[in-house]
Amino acid sequence: MTSFDAKWQQCAARARQVAPRDESAPFGFATRVAARAFASQPQSLESVWQRLALRLLAGALGALVLAAAMEVPHLRDTHPLEPGVADTVAQLVWRL
Repeated sequence: MTSFDAKWQQCAARARQVAPRDESAPFGFATRVAARAFASQPQSLESVWQRLALRLLAGALGALVLAAAMEVPHLRDTHPLEPGVADTVAQLVWRL
């Protein structure tokens, strides 16, 4: 632990010896930032809705592709429902 304290004191002493540097912004920086902020056009509500609709469409398309990918192994099934399940559904529907 004393080794850490000695190294810490050494690093702190070196940091105190460094000359301070000028950290002010370059000439005209604030003016350029303000000019860019006011030069950009505000987004219309239509463009916001378009982007949202495209994102939702992409999500729905992704869900559709995922569902199709999960169904691919079952395309060749000759009996998609077991006879017991089909008979049970038929009996329930005909009783109603």
